[in-house]
Amino acid sequence: MTNSIKERLHIHDNTSEIKTLIFDFGGVLIDLDKERSIENFKKLGVEGIDELLSFWCQKGFFLLFEEGKISTRDFLDEIKKMSTRNISDEDIKAAFFSFLIDLPRYKLDLIARLRPHYQIFLLSNINELIYNYCLEQYFHAYHTKIENYFDKIYLSFQMNVCKPKKEIYQQLIQDSGIIPEETLFLEDGSENIAVAQSMGINTFLALPKEDFTPLFDIPLLKP
Repeated sequence: MTNSIKERLHIHDNTSEIKTLIFDFGGVLIDLDKERSIENFKKLGVEGIDELLSFWCQKGFFLLFEEGKISTRDFLDEIKKMSTRNISDEDIKAAFFSFLIDLPRYKLDLIARLRPHYQIFLLSNINELIYNYCLEQYFHAYHTKIENYFDKIYLSFQMNVCKPKKEIYQQLIQDSGIIPEETLFLEDGSENIAVAQSMGINTFLALPKEDFTPLFDIPLLKP
């Protein structure tokens, strides 16, 4: 195990046991390539996407889409307004989906090994379009279901709020009944990490495309 992994693990002083794991989706489980998506949007004559599209929290109508406050139809129409060309829904989806690289199977295998030992949740800033694509590409294509890996799934577009707002963590805590100091949140956004820590949740800051399997060799976390 590298020192880097230990340095990015924040455990509160009053934590003696971890019973719950919360995984972020994009950037922790799914590898991302924002620049590829931006370039593909530019090829469609869509400029300014880089000001709206982020790894951690979107802006403008992208944020409204992730908070479930506009429909997929509204989102696609907003993109079309930004383009200098006559583009189709499928053109837009292809550019948007190119943000995603892959969900490595070893990460799902890791979660499957951890499930008997932990309560496991997914907490993601995500929109309906990307989420349904992920289900098809990374789960249905392998004849499995996302529900096989998580006790419950918390999605921003269903909760009408995005990280790093405290409300999304409060909703999860209240709904699940977890004890924050017995919980570890694996996340790639430092601002999201900071808010979770302020609410008593232990955190691990994941790096892009990282294999964090060695994290679970640490005595506190070893199944």
